[in-house]
Amino acid sequence: MYSFIKRAFVSIFALALAGTAFAESQLDSLIIIALKNNPEIKMARYESRAAQTQISVARQLPDPQLKISGMNVPSNFSLTSDMMTMLPQISVMQMFPWFGKLDAASNIRKYRYEASADRLSNISLEVIANIKKAYGEIYRIQKSIEYLEYKRDLLRSVVKVAEQLFAVGQVPQQDVFRATAELTMVQSDIITMNAMLSDQYAKLAALIGSSRIPSIRVDTLQMVSLPPLDSLEYAFRQDNPYLRQIQNLRSAAEAKTIFARKDAIPDINVGISYGYRGALMPDGAKAYDMLNFEVGLSLPIFFLTKQKKMIEEADFMKRATDEEYTTAELSLTSQLRSTYADAYAQSKLIPLYAKELIPQYEATYNSSLSAYSVGKTTFAMLIDNLTTLINTKIELVKIESLYFSATAEISKLVGEGSLRFRGEE
Repeated sequence: MYSFIKRAFVSIFALALAGTAFAESQLDSLIIIALKNNPEIKMARYESRAAQTQISVARQLPDPQLKISGMNVPSNFSLTSDMMTMLPQISVMQMFPWFGKLDAASNIRKYRYEASADRLSNISLEVIANIKKAYGEIYRIQKSIEYLEYKRDLLRSVVKVAEQLFAVGQVPQQDVFRATAELTMVQSDIITMNAMLSDQYAKLAALIGSSRIPSIRVDTLQMVSLPPLDSLEYAFRQDNPYLRQIQNLRSAAEAKTIFARKDAIPDINVGISYGYRGALMPDGAKAYDMLNFEVGLSLPIFFLTKQKKMIEEADFMKRATDEEYTTAELSLTSQLRSTYADAYAQSKLIPLYAKELIPQYEATYNSSLSAYSVGKTTFAMLIDNLTTLINTKIELVKIESLYFSATAEISKLVGEGSLRFRGEE
């Protein structure tokens, strides 16, 4: 069931968030650049790799101790007269943790690494979502500028018509003044929108980790139906990287509890030493060198103030992560549902605007333009119809951009493709 949902979800959103073939290639290129160059992603990747190196370190035995000493050295420093003198004496000591302790320590590091990898996934998906949102906003601004320029060109024609009609006394001079004023306002709006476009380019440059400002053209955003909300919620609980991160931190706390309990069991210390004897035996032969062996145990006499506190700390951390998971799940579920509701509403508005409102307003404007040219309607009505048409077109691209951004946010929340961003270059 879950694999079917995932396949359906990925196939839908692979189309929904890309646009035309050219736009998809363009957007994918931006994402690839960001995954390689975004400084926040690079930092998280290095931190994850650093955490990964600690897994094998935790499995290793403590470093052995090598000692060189003298034993039974007489006060007169006659090293050849006392047969018990050993100089030098070389000793090697090795501590062996109790069974399972190294595995517990390694598990702590393993789950912390998994948490860091999930953090990398979360940051990567956040950056990708922000790139898609900026991409959708660039589309909105560029299309808005295009419609405003269209309105500007139409107003220039209207100004000429108004001037011609005023010259023959068919319309008052006030119509010429208003047409000129409307033209000036549109030009002002175009300047403002171009400034907003530059701002989005700068934002996109920061997201892809580049000092160069990209200049892209976004002509369309492809819109498709949303998957069912319940399938998205299921995928969200399975694949959201932040929730996985909390789960791995909880597992690390459990492993730390096991380690603290095993730390109360004495460790074994094993040692061997070799002592050189330079003295002579009574028969004149050289004294034999000596070997020594020893076995010892560490004594956890500070259990109440050390190991027990470690157990309590791990238990509190586990409880804290349980509460953190519940809080995050409730908050992100609410965010998913709210975003889904917005996207659903926008998906219903898009065909309403594109297939009904805009064709109606276009017909109304064309009719009023013809009527004005022969003096059968007022200039105010003509300008109002033109403004309504252009504003409706601008509102449509705004809705499309909002839908695009909402689906990008949903994709991030459900962790779409998050496993691709766990420690990859």
